[in-house]
Amino acid sequence: MILLSHTPNTLPMHTTVLSASSHAICDARLSPVDPDHKRYCPQLYPPKHRNTLHNLFDVIRQPITTENYTDSLGAVFELPGDPIWKKSLRSQILIIDVDTRRPTNKNQIFNPEKIDWETLERSRIGLVSKSIINHYFYSQIHGYNDKFFNAIHMHDHGNTWTGPHVINELPRDYCFVIAIDADALIHHMEMPMEWLFNRWNITPNTSIALPRDAAEGDGCHSCDSKGNRVLNCGFIVAQSLPYTFEMLDAWMSCTDETRYPGCAQWKNEWSQEQRAFSEYIRYDFNPHNNIEIPCDDAIGYPIMPEKIKSNCTSTFIRHHTLNKGMTKKTNGNAIVQVCD
Repeated sequence: MILLSHTPNTLPMHTTVLSASSHAICDARLSPVDPDHKRYCPQLYPPKHRNTLHNLFDVIRQPITTENYTDSLGAVFELPGDPIWKKSLRSQILIIDVDTRRPTNKNQIFNPEKIDWETLERSRIGLVSKSIINHYFYSQIHGYNDKFFNAIHMHDHGNTWTGPHVINELPRDYCFVIAIDADALIHHMEMPMEWLFNRWNITPNTSIALPRDAAEGDGCHSCDSKGNRVLNCGFIVAQSLPYTFEMLDAWMSCTDETRYPGCAQWKNEWSQEQRAFSEYIRYDFNPHNNIEIPCDDAIGYPIMPEKIKSNCTSTFIRHHTLNKGMTKKTNGNAIVQVCD
């Protein structure tokens, strides 16, 4: 995991970046050009073992242009047409975890002592450790960059609002930034993200891609005021394009109601930034620049509760919205399966 001190000028929060590889902590208040920076952050650049791990998994990593993929249960998944992305983007893809929780205590990922997987907490802060392990391991397999951002609470806003702010403040030299929630895990770790881009028809002109939320209760519990299913922010794909940052600016400022009267309702009310995007942003910008990822690919998990009306088993991104305790089993299965 890249260890980088990131000091945004406009980000309304304190951000810390943690390294899964060294267990060190970089505080965002420390300037990146500070002569003592490397004393606090000895692994400023990608660890040397990155290429070693990438090469180790050559035999299991699926080709980006493969027309179909068969999982361990025999289910076949196909591309809808000719692949758009044909070469690995590697370090041009950044996978991020953004969380206000800080996993540095005993039996947590950034504690210097070893983790006891068997006794790792099933939810809360243990959830963060499990997701970092999953996202980090996946990034190493495919040569992607990854970071964990520890954010403090935003004034008068729910914690999930930190996501779009962090994405907006990241360096523009990444081609894609992918933000994944702590309760969302990569299920088929051998599948490159570029193959999923091809499956979801994410093109060089796509700004943001989000999965459709699952239908609950009467079917419209997760709908916006127009009756359309909201888009879930547990998995966000953002491409570094000028239009993308226009969208992010509008999204971040939505609750000040200068542009979108009524948006302040979603400062803290569920589903916060997710509802704000679905209620305002997706309609105010060119729909051809936004992609709705199928619910069955990136929302839910097998054996969803009865109140969920959609058949969303989250084939590629397991998002345990209603049963976060399952993340430990899902993570273990994913890692064992890819190493089998």
